[in-house]
Amino acid sequence: MLQLDKKTVSEFENSWVEKLKVFFIDAGCSGIKIDMQTEFEIDKEIEKLDTEYKFELYLPKVDKKYLENAKITRVVKADHTGLEQVRYIFVSDDIEDRCGCGTSFAFEKPVPKIDLEKLKYMRENFLKNKK
Repeated sequence: MLQLDKKTVSEFENSWVEKLKVFFIDAGCSGIKIDMQTEFEIDKEIEKLDTEYKFELYLPKVDKKYLENAKITRVVKADHTGLEQVRYIFVSDDIEDRCGCGTSFAFEKPVPKIDLEKLKYMRENFLKNKK
């Protein structure tokens, strides 16, 4: 089951949130971030999870396999402008890559893009200059 940290649960419950949708967005250095929404339409693309929270928790069906056995922690940190921003740290055994600040991640290891022609050219130049 997807777990939210106690502080996040408490804040949503104390704010009288009735429903919460947790989903992935394309963002960040590693490509994916977690986001949450309290205003959304319930449709056939999302699924309600059984939880002990006072609010209903929904996940997109396409993201469910990655979200089911994960944990989300809410942190408040200053961004590059010095302003405090709410960020979510997503923790799962399925994560293969994570950015430096910890908020973005990927489910696959990035494959470095190597320009073989450029590498060959650099090697030839290095060998010429070495002589």
